[in-house]
Amino acid sequence: FTNPDATAHNIVIVMPGASEEVGLAANEMAKDPKEAQRGHYVPKSKKVLHATRMIAPLSATALRFNAPKKPGDYPYICTFPGHWIIMKGVMVVK
Repeated sequence: FTNPDATAHNIVIVMPGASEEVGLAANEMAKDPKEAQRGHYVPKSKKVLHATRMIAPLSATALRFNAPKKPGDYPYICTFPGHWIIMKGVMVVK
């Protein structure tokens, strides 16, 4: 993942149907900014499957993982507060 933006972002892969729950939990993390930054805005949740750290502007990272064995549509979102609403996609596992 290359972050071409002027703002830091992450990628968080979640269980099917869990985008809103995880996104809202990330928004809540903003109440304690220091702790949120330490945790890269990734909520502690069993519904989070994989996540990157926050990726600085114009930087890149790799996220290596084994895809879930169960077929389905696995959403990925940026969990920086508020971003999850529009910064999202779906990983399809067949």
